[in-house]
Amino acid sequence: MTRAVVRHVAHTIRTHPNTAVRYEAGCQRCAWTAVPSSEGAIVDEQCLVHAGRSNHRVFTRAMTGYAFVVREGESDAPPPVR
Repeated sequence: MTRAVVRHVAHTIRTHPNTAVRYEAGCQRCAWTAVPSSEGAIVDEQCLVHAGRSNHRVFTRAMTGYAFVVREGESDAPPPVR
């Protein structure tokens, strides 16, 4: 009979501090897309302007960024991003 030892280690996920978040949006009724920005409010404003001009009112929005995982007991310094 083979035995295995299972060890559980607590992990935490954090936003990587050395990278920028990127916000994007696109209209679901036409091919319009917002100019990507590091500020969500700027992209939201572009969507509002497009909606006012076109009466298109459904958009996809995406926020892209980097995160990293820290194991309990290890350094919480973020690794470099490639």
